Amino acid sequence: MSSTQPAAGTDGWRPRLVALDVDGTLIPYADFHAAPSEPVYAAVRSVADAGAHPVVSTGRSLHSTFHIFDALEMYSGFAVCSNGAVVVDVEKREPIDVVTFDALEPVRYFAEQIPDAILAVEELGEGFRISGDNIDFEFDGKVEVVPHSELVQGPVTRLVVRWHEGDRERLRAVAAEMGLPAVDYAIGYTAWLDIMPTGVSKAEGLDKICFRLGIGPQDVLAVGDGHNDMEMLAWAGVGVAMGNAPDDVKAIADVVGPHVDDDGVAQVIARYFG
Repeated sequence: MSSTQPAAGTDGWRPRLVALDVDGTLIPYADFHAAPSEPVYAAVRSVADAGAHPVVSTGRSLHSTFHIFDALEMYSGFAVCSNGAVVVDVEKREPIDVVTFDALEPVRYFAEQIPDAILAVEELGEGFRISGDNIDFEFDGKVEVVPHSELVQGPVTRLVVRWHEGDRERLRAVAAEMGLPAVDYAIGYTAWLDIMPTGVSKAEGLDKICFRLGIGPQDVLAVGDGHNDMEMLAWAGVGVAMGNAPDDVKAIADVVGPHVDDDGVAQVIARYFG
């Protein structure tokens, strides 16, 4: 593992909470429904066995994260879903803190600017309402296809813009042209835009969990690979970017770890709990 500062884990510091992204960190992107490998499972369990708190911190919706909890034998504690808009009680498998926003104007804007894009709003704990065909079953859970006029029936945790035939940079530009005065946005996939409530991030969700546990950011090890992990990596006492992360994500991390295909997160955890 290479790092941007002296090797982490060699000074006796042990995190009290370990925040773990899912896609590109706990599992490769190739299979959305995959379970973490045996080495990754064992590493996450070593965190809990040492008395620290392993916390899933993902852009996934709550319903899309249940099988990750099961695969890691997480039956208590907390998790962050929907890029920080939803904080979860893992034992009860229900949200304990939810941040929403009015997505009506963003829906109208993107429907006009990119009419061939699919728009989707998250139905908390269930699935999505979407404006077009569920191509390649990208949206999981209960999926209801509705016209744009019926897409938003109230405040939502996030709005997804999926432009299958479009360009990622153009999608960024369209979002920037609107200004998105009420929301922040993070690109998770090529031509996939997550629009969330203003100020929401994984870091904010984790901060709420830390408050409940009496833990400070300086006690947190965070591991991730995506642009939606950047606030979390910068906020944590030690932020680790996976070897498969983009260069700008690696640049803000304290440490750069191995690739997800090499069970990199297991190697990262072993430096602190091995």
